Amino acid sequence: MNLSLPKFKSASNPFRYGDRLNPSRDWLMLVAIATVLLIASIGWNVWLFLRVTNGDAIGTATVQQSLNPASIDSVNTLFQSRAATETNYKNSHFVDPSNPTVPVATPASIPTSTTTRVVDPAAPAS
Repeated sequence: MNLSLPKFKSASNPFRYGDRLNPSRDWLMLVAIATVLLIASIGWNVWLFLRVTNGDAIGTATVQQSLNPASIDSVNTLFQSRAATETNYKNSHFVDPSNPTVPVATPASIPTSTTTRVVDPAAPAS
């Protein structure tokens, strides 16, 4: 049993090269299309740059809503309380070991005892 698909010659005609390949024609078309795209991109960017420098809006312009003074005051109060908390942490008795200004105990600053205690292992524990 021999199965064959029908040939669609009319649909493949725009994609045929013909009997011989022509690389110079193909490269010329590729360079021409790239040049047209480059010129279109430069034109678009110049137009957009000129529009923005003139102060025009890009896209749809929306009207800004008025701000609620109560919400602004609440945010201001929040930041003031955070600033007060930060000042409290900086000026309080909390020790931050990552802070290099905190004095670190050195062997010379550790007090040592002048009396030596000898423990007798045979003696009962008190």
